[in-house]
Amino acid sequence: MAEMNLPVFKARESLGCSHEGMIVTDATGAVVETNLAAERILEVPSLKLKGSTVRDLCTVGSSYEEIKKRATDEGRCLNRPIILQTSSGKRKLVNMSIQKVEGADVRYVHVFQDCADLRTMEERLLQSERLATVGKFASQIAHEIRNPLSSISLNMELLEDELPEATSEARSLIRSVQRELDRLNDIVGEYLQFSRFPKPHLKRGRVDQVIVELAQSFKPPASVNLELSLFQSSPEVWLDERLLRQALDNLTRNAAEAIEGSGVVRIETDVIDRFLVIRVKDTGRGIPHEIQSKLFEPFFTTKPQGTGLGLATTQQIIFEHNGHLLLESEPGKGTTFTTLLPL
Repeated sequence: MAEMNLPVFKARESLGCSHEGMIVTDATGAVVETNLAAERILEVPSLKLKGSTVRDLCTVGSSYEEIKKRATDEGRCLNRPIILQTSSGKRKLVNMSIQKVEGADVRYVHVFQDCADLRTMEERLLQSERLATVGKFASQIAHEIRNPLSSISLNMELLEDELPEATSEARSLIRSVQRELDRLNDIVGEYLQFSRFPKPHLKRGRVDQVIVELAQSFKPPASVNLELSLFQSSPEVWLDERLLRQALDNLTRNAAEAIEGSGVVRIETDVIDRFLVIRVKDTGRGIPHEIQSKLFEPFFTTKPQGTGLGLATTQQIIFEHNGHLLLESEPGKGTTFTTLLPL
């Protein structure tokens, strides 16, 4: 979402930016200005919005207070998921940015986009094109590396056979090299899998069984507890069970790895507006703000031996389900990845 300041409010209104709602509040939080998109998304007329507060629209007030505080302290807070409630009581998940504008009077400009907005299709297309280019590059590199690796691995096995009287130290060194070769082969295999990303075969189904099977097979460290909280009578969605399982498995493993010592990984489902919502939450160390925007980029990783393909692949799987993947994290307070699947 673009950075915003108050003088462009009327300009954007005149340009007909119907996909982004905008609400301007004073320092106390009272609404002083809105645009047509805000009225449409919130299903509330402008006259009724003015004089109310954004807090009145938030079903989880603490989430709003958190991003408002960051905007107050740092001048802005960009692209944070938050749930707003419409006049009819319907809940909508939006991406919201808040910018503090100082002048004669302090104003807060709230810009938000309904997560169901078709504008996200452009972002998905750009991401898909980028991943296709990266995948082609990864495939070429992987093929160039795999043949020499196979040759080295075979020669190491032959060398071990030729040294029947080798000392235990020599054999230990050979096996250490072989383990590293196996690890490199695994990395090459992951690159090749990424480059051959399959198209999903979507059919109507429920995610509950996918999550339950994942929980049964998942083996977290002894100090990490895995909890489930599934929505009763969850509706059917279009899904590819195998690919969705892969995406949720990756998010769950990342959540467990983010916990230092004891903690909890929790998988929740809910229904908000036109979406089935799956949240993977952890009580881990959280993700620094400065790297959050890079997490879905191919090859970006914070893990010493990571390939940087896990989250890029996970996001693409969710995109292929016509869904959304949102991140919310605070250093020291844990992380939540929210998956939205259209009903």
